[in-house]
Amino acid sequence: MSNEIDVWIQRIKSVEREYYAARFSVDRALGQVRADPTILTGDLRVREIERTADFLEGTYIMRLFAEFESGLRLYLRLVRKRRPPSKTEDLLNSVASRRGIPNAQLRKAHQVRNLRNYLVHERHENYEVMTIKDARVQLCYYFSFLPRNW
Repeated sequence: MSNEIDVWIQRIKSVEREYYAARFSVDRALGQVRADPTILTGDLRVREIERTADFLEGTYIMRLFAEFESGLRLYLRLVRKRRPPSKTEDLLNSVASRRGIPNAQLRKAHQVRNLRNYLVHERHENYEVMTIKDARVQLCYYFSFLPRNW
């Protein structure tokens, strides 16, 4: 039987799988256009596909975190019967406090949030580099502390 926590964890994992499909596609296209740039249409250039390849993982980390944040906002709205905090940092802290999420896990979720902030806002704060797999693992583990059904 499915429950809310499984649905949200699957949604996060789906974003990661989409990333791997996109990575496969972009890498394959890049190899083909490097071998034969004449296959490009319009004013598309090899360098644009190279940039896409360079920024692909960051793009999907942003999507991964957006899915995670949406799930947390819904959870908190349902259990508190009021709007969740507007700041994402406060959202993570509030859910962690409510559910007794260990500080070590909260810090790891904040590391993903900081990376997302760097990618979205081009902030010059410190952030920890991580792969999409690392980000997915941390966010799904955080979610695992939520109740099975909301």
